[in-house]
Amino acid sequence: MASSSDQSLGTRTIRGMFWAYGAYVGGRSVVLVSTAILARLLTPADFGVVALALVFMTFLETVKDLGLTQALIVSSPEEEPARAQTTFVWTVAIGATLALAVSALAPLVAEFFRNSTLRAIIPVLGLSFFVESLGATHDSLARKRLDYRVRTVAEGADVFTRGATGIALALLGFGAWSLVLGYLVGTIARTSALWMLVHFRPRWRFSRQHLGSLVRFGGLLTIVDVGTALSRNLDYLFVGRVLGATSLGLYTIGFRLPELLIMNISIVAADVLFPAYSALRKERIETGFLLSLRFLAALVFPLGVGLALLAHPLVLALFGPRWHQSIAVTQILAAYAVLTTLNIPAGTIYKVSGRAWILLAVLIPYLIALFLALLTFADQGIVAVAICLTACIAVAATTSIAIASRMLAIPYRRIGGVLAAPLGAALGMGAVVFPISQLLERPWPTLLAAGAAGVAAYAVLLRLLAPDIPRRLLGNMITRFWRRAPVDRGATVAPDR
Repeated sequence: MASSSDQSLGTRTIRGMFWAYGAYVGGRSVVLVSTAILARLLTPADFGVVALALVFMTFLETVKDLGLTQALIVSSPEEEPARAQTTFVWTVAIGATLALAVSALAPLVAEFFRNSTLRAIIPVLGLSFFVESLGATHDSLARKRLDYRVRTVAEGADVFTRGATGIALALLGFGAWSLVLGYLVGTIARTSALWMLVHFRPRWRFSRQHLGSLVRFGGLLTIVDVGTALSRNLDYLFVGRVLGATSLGLYTIGFRLPELLIMNISIVAADVLFPAYSALRKERIETGFLLSLRFLAALVFPLGVGLALLAHPLVLALFGPRWHQSIAVTQILAAYAVLTTLNIPAGTIYKVSGRAWILLAVLIPYLIALFLALLTFADQGIVAVAICLTACIAVAATTSIAIASRMLAIPYRRIGGVLAAPLGAALGMGAVVFPISQLLERPWPTLLAAGAAGVAAYAVLLRLLAPDIPRRLLGNMITRFWRRAPVDRGATVAPDR
């Protein structure tokens, strides 16, 4: 039987997942609204040139802390204060170095993408490395404590400030600069919120204490992060280089809905599962893996099916007819987003078990296959790029989950059993949504009617096929409400940090 500490950790993990995803839903809803407004104010070329700059920055972002913040998460309580001081000093030093490096490399990047505007845009975006480094340790401490309320406020400050700034500047005619300055101002707001909410104040002096052990743990994860960043931006790189900024703008909007609605679950899952799995006893990791995989499937399968079926009215309703070429990309990348998210529990298992090298063993063949596919088909257009990406991740994710199941001695049929009910409920929902999407022509009526019918159908089917999922969710909500009830006033409760 599970110990009370494991049960408590499981409750906190599920609570963290839903608090964190709730925060992402709220935050990304704001991003979606601001993107919809900006898509009507700016051109595909404006979005494309900023996307080119962010592709370059993403590669540098993977080494922004050399894995120090991830290593801090697994520190013992006794080591945490000293390690946090070391992490802060060195992440700020790295952030400042990267900001300078970005400015120096801007002319070369502009030459590579054949776009002179990048010479001015990239140095300004590069300032975000330094600003973000000032709050990286605070963010890591919040993750370590599974305190996702802090991160909710910080993310909210970021997206609200970014969206408001971007829209205001777009209305004033700043073009692509409205996106650039909005990004920087949002990063400043997020860092400021973390400083206000996390009870950590650094000492402003260099320290090498614990640096070696932190780098040894985080170094391999940094290499993995570099490979992951390459895998997630290789398509942008090819589109920008081969097809140009306008096509990249269309591809970016096509990616936006799968990213906001589905792939952000993978970000939440990675954030929550890493510290949660790290705290689990070894014999409980199998249960944690299956439980997280089942809940992720219950979330992403209906979103993937719904997005693929309703991409046409969604893109037209939110972004307008000028983005109609993005619809097919959205439909294909819905599958990519689902597969990427389902792969997160397996990757987390490799990290906490000290076998992060398996991530590289899967990632390197994936990168080679994707590079060759894009080299062959990228000139066929953005739809061909989306197909290449989805086909390659299908093979890689399946391989990764299979390896994790072997490591944990979980039969493949149990993996299939965990996924079967949510998949069946999602396909049943699709059977309800599809005819409605075909009968109605106007975007908003289609979305309202099909969306309502789809949610109702999925809820009923999930209750029939997997009653444990809604029961666990409702049970967690009831438990959370009961713990907040006035009857507990006499209890001694440790304050939230």
